[in-house]
Amino acid sequence: MAATAAQNAPSPAPTPFEHKLVKFDLEGHFHYTFTLDLELDLTDTELDKKFELEGVPLAGHWTCACRETEKTLLEAASWWQAPRPQPEANPDNTGKAFTGFKMTVSRSDLEATAKRSNGEYNLGRHRSYRVVFEMETLGSQPTSEAEVLIRRMPALDLAATPQNVRLFFPQHEADLWADSSFLSRSSPYFKTLLSSAFAEAVSVPSKRPKTRLGSATAAAADAGAQDFDDSDEETDQPYFEAHPPSQHERDELQLPYKEIQITKTAFTTYRAVLAYLRTGYIAFAPLSSTFFAEADAEKPTRASRIEAAVSSDPSLPYPVSPKSTFRLAHLLELDELQHLCLANFSKQLTIDCAPFELFSDTSVCYDAWRQVVLDFVVDNCDAVTASSAWVEMEGKVERDEVAGAAPIMLESFKRKPVKACASRFSLALALVTPFADDFPDDTA
Repeated sequence: MAATAAQNAPSPAPTPFEHKLVKFDLEGHFHYTFTLDLELDLTDTELDKKFELEGVPLAGHWTCACRETEKTLLEAASWWQAPRPQPEANPDNTGKAFTGFKMTVSRSDLEATAKRSNGEYNLGRHRSYRVVFEMETLGSQPTSEAEVLIRRMPALDLAATPQNVRLFFPQHEADLWADSSFLSRSSPYFKTLLSSAFAEAVSVPSKRPKTRLGSATAAAADAGAQDFDDSDEETDQPYFEAHPPSQHERDELQLPYKEIQITKTAFTTYRAVLAYLRTGYIAFAPLSSTFFAEADAEKPTRASRIEAAVSSDPSLPYPVSPKSTFRLAHLLELDELQHLCLANFSKQLTIDCAPFELFSDTSVCYDAWRQVVLDFVVDNCDAVTASSAWVEMEGKVERDEVAGAAPIMLESFKRKPVKACASRFSLALALVTPFADDFPDDTA
């Protein structure tokens, strides 16, 4: 009797299916690859789900939205594909930026996929889907809006009033000015620095000499550019020849301010970064390594190209080295500016300059910078390792003239390029480390 009752009992309701994001991976530096593993029931006529994407090191609130519409079976991700500048204005006029890229999948596409798969794919049973999206950040040129803004107030950082933070460059007897709240909002590093005793508080109207000796505490806001190659120190010279530093008499400064002495980072680098924080505008100078092979006296030099870039409007900040800017952005914890520098660096890389950049001081010290040039070298291995620049750098490595060469060669070897290139990398590796032969030959 009990068995009969159990047989007549209604079947339990099926477990409701939950649309979910199973996994989200993000790889890259200036070139990003988003990989999303999703579980979706595409027969659900009310599919409308949004998934948060955590850990994206780019500005904004990143989500993936999947929904069914009348025209298409699935609209995956809140990304709208468009060649126009990003971000664009929010169509809802809420005052916030809105950017997205859209991928559509029609029912006919899925039916065609099922037919080609010989039954491997079934719309009613298949629940696992992967979305791969690649994006490259471009930062070699400022947007038109940023350029308009910087042209409207190009020299705001040269005026003492109404600012309350003085960045003093004793080497040139020059200064830049900014507001403390602006600096604290813009940079976590400055927020900490200005709230501590590292920034010297100056009372007014006490008069002090125009020239001041550097102090260990005030110099903490430096990126150490003098210890690296390709700095903007060489740009400071023509800048001050055209723009002698203006000296502010202490009696003219009617408000107290904090002073930070800068003894290593170039004036032009700091000015360009302050302008970027105000407007989003920054112009990058050519890499010095792109001129190494140009012995023709008639060809333009790096300095002449910089001067030509500012000839139309000398009041603008001068173009600056992406290397110097990256180092300062790293110190000031400006993630977006670091990405812009990496993007510009990747665009400037050539077959002839890549070997120099691979073993530069910046490449040795900063992982993100090194990954960009390693990507280029591996992708163009045959051409790079056949260049005269590679032969020159290989000779320096052999003579132990390149500090930090061994870890870079090891990292290059681990990238497992094609066999012909791997043999060149392993040869160079043998020059800088005695245990190169211990690596298994698994690059075939």
